[in-house]
Amino acid sequence: MLNPSSGAVGFGRALLWAVVVLALALTAHFEAGGHLPPVEVIALLGALLLMVTTLAVRRQVRWPGGLALAGLGQYALHQVFSFLGGACAPVLLPDGAHPHLAGPVADSLAHGACVGVEPAAMGPGMLAWHAVATVVTVGLLVGVERGVWLLASWLVRPLVVEPLWLPVVRRAPVPGAPEAPSGSVDLHVAPERGPPSSVLVMHLAA
Repeated sequence: MLNPSSGAVGFGRALLWAVVVLALALTAHFEAGGHLPPVEVIALLGALLLMVTTLAVRRQVRWPGGLALAGLGQYALHQVFSFLGGACAPVLLPDGAHPHLAGPVADSLAHGACVGVEPAAMGPGMLAWHAVATVVTVGLLVGVERGVWLLASWLVRPLVVEPLWLPVVRRAPVPGAPEAPSGSVDLHVAPERGPPSSVLVMHLAA
């Protein structure tokens, strides 16, 4: 039986939500001028997002729930991207520090591995890109959700099987109830046998 809320279908829906939300969040963040974290961090974020979407797809996701899920995902991912790969403050070497220490630091800044930096404020451009990513995510995946649930309801509906032939119905005769003898005797009707009941006939016979 096709069950969209669990099993392979449920996991596929959760995986699709996680992949689309993460991919569009990365695209929006990069197009808005933000720096992306390393690949290992992105994979870890995808696993965490999959855990959240697995709980969210236990029911059919519609527009209100989809907007909430995608919007919170975009905001949380923006904060994580900004914290782990955002703009870093320029490095100021203390007095007396060796100049060769600036090499590894500069390399780490070039790769965007700035851990511990405060998340940058979400500007209008970044907000617009993440808003577009949210709407596109919900527009795509809510349509997929509707199709999956319609297919599941169509597959599990009961099949109405009409018989190819109709059985012959034989009607048995119902015996009628016996008539009860009447309790009254009609005195004006002469009996079929026996002596005549008229007094005149008895007198003539005498």
